[in-house]
Amino acid sequence: MLAEEGNGATPWRFRLSPSAACVGLALLGAIGLVVVYIVDPRVQGNYPICPFLGMTGYHCPGCGTLRAIHQLLHGNILSALGYNPLALLSLPFIAYSFATGMMRAFGAKAPRPVFVPSHLIWALLFGVVAFWGLRNVPVAPLSALAP
Repeated sequence: MLAEEGNGATPWRFRLSPSAACVGLALLGAIGLVVVYIVDPRVQGNYPICPFLGMTGYHCPGCGTLRAIHQLLHGNILSALGYNPLALLSLPFIAYSFATGMMRAFGAKAPRPVFVPSHLIWALLFGVVAFWGLRNVPVAPLSALAP
């Protein structure tokens, strides 16, 4: 909705309500999922290469996520886990966060925010960095972590 300011500095400013912003974000995400469902990321040239992989030749923690989401959308859970297990394990947490944010934006009663102690955040960071390093080791069984 448009709102007029009385001080004359900026007479018109576009403001989005939190619920409209959440709907827009959900719509954008749904369109993105449809594109990933239709356009296979395994086909070279359909999507750009990961910048980190392109510059260094090493896989980042996010490498393989697009292919994993594509496989998950097609119902191939084991194949999706093979591309990026870390990304798939994080999906329930992302979905919970998005769902509670939508509930709050629309004024519905949402669960209380989850407090995560700092030592768990540091453990998560350590786990992501360890996953990053281990998936680039060219020795079995660690090479299975590479997408």
